[in-house]
Amino acid sequence: MGSRIRFTSAIQVFQTYPDLEEEMTPPSGDVSPQDFTLDLMKGEDPYAALLFFAHVLPKREAVWWGLRCVTGLDGGKTPEDLKMLELVTAWVQDGDEEARLSVQAAVDEFKGDSASLWIGRAASLSGGSLSPNPEFRVDTLPHLTAVCANGAVQLAIAALGPGVREEALADCISSGVSFAEGGAMPVVLAKQQAAV
Repeated sequence: MGSRIRFTSAIQVFQTYPDLEEEMTPPSGDVSPQDFTLDLMKGEDPYAALLFFAHVLPKREAVWWGLRCVTGLDGGKTPEDLKMLELVTAWVQDGDEEARLSVQAAVDEFKGDSASLWIGRAASLSGGSLSPNPEFRVDTLPHLTAVCANGAVQLAIAALGPGVREEALADCISSGVSFAEGGAMPVVLAKQQAAV
């Protein structure tokens, strides 16, 4: 399979999503989205790489990337979390409006806050209307899926012990870049917690 990346240069990502400039400085030269993501990993705020990378992929692929990170990293799942992950998986695989609406209903009923909820939000905000009134359509903003996928992955990483967060972050990015370039997206597993 070929590249899943929607952009040929990192600057195009900033042109498409100008709000990203509030979070990070765009590249000064012509650099690919993959290389810019990896550069961000080496910078002062490596977590900015997650936010940028979530914007690089099409919505369905961004949700799949986030889902595979959340599934492997967020170990303490409740039945509600597991149901959300199942519904999001069905939406990624089926991609129809009925599946998206099932995710949206689960998001609306979700109690509490978790990485699973945020990946559900990413899927539910991939299309449709923000208005509950079918006669008054309010289109979802194009960046919301990426923002929520980023939030899901960040929450999953934050739930890990401090000794393994950096490695989990690097694994989410390296697996994501490989996926973006046409590879499979594995479940990202947390390594053993470092001894305290």
